[in-house]
Amino acid sequence: MVEKTYNNSQQNGGLTEPLPQFAYSYIKERILNRVFTPGQQLTDTQLAKELGISRTPVRDALRQLTYEGLLVNQARRGCQVYSLSLKDIHEIFDLKVVLEGMIARHAARCQDEEKRALLKDTMEKMKRAANANDFNPWRGADHELHQIIFSMTLNERAWRIVENLNEQWYRLRIGYIALEGRIQRSCLEHEPIVISILAGEEEEAERCMRLHIENIHQELVHLLVNMVFPFTKGGV
Repeated sequence: MVEKTYNNSQQNGGLTEPLPQFAYSYIKERILNRVFTPGQQLTDTQLAKELGISRTPVRDALRQLTYEGLLVNQARRGCQVYSLSLKDIHEIFDLKVVLEGMIARHAARCQDEEKRALLKDTMEKMKRAANANDFNPWRGADHELHQIIFSMTLNERAWRIVENLNEQWYRLRIGYIALEGRIQRSCLEHEPIVISILAGEEEEAERCMRLHIENIHQELVHLLVNMVFPFTKGGV
């Protein structure tokens, strides 16, 4: 049984984390980090027992994760952890290139000097980590950089959609960005995005962001087609 991280309202006078959210976070973390593997069957009975809670909050969590595309509902058999096909990758990146290009265009209109300074500083942080081949600090700076760009647009809907798309290919991302030279190439792709945004060049910022996303798309497809899919059965 999992050690629970919530407080029961009857016992402690207040619920710090609702049971559906507790179940959701637990299941999602294990899907993204491949504890629950692609194609694995999950049932509310099994998970409720594992978590030491009732089936109702687990069902709510499974329903939400199915809506987000991380699970596939199978009538009378519970849910299955999603598998990514080549078609899925194409669909994810077709959306990412449009949305993130638009986000970069809108970010170039931002006049918030604090955010602009933070964007510049974070780009320098990324470059230092890449030059040192320091993977974890680079990954943190990369995530921070994109969050700053998103915050410069004030378009929360676009941010939520991109976050969901990123979660759908998250379990491939760690292996992908660990490829030799990838973080250095990524810095070379990010720097013109940042320069264009800070210069207020909307079209160029969008073009550079789209190019960056397309480069990831093409490299990922090459990796999957040549090094992954030949050794798997239909998906990852």
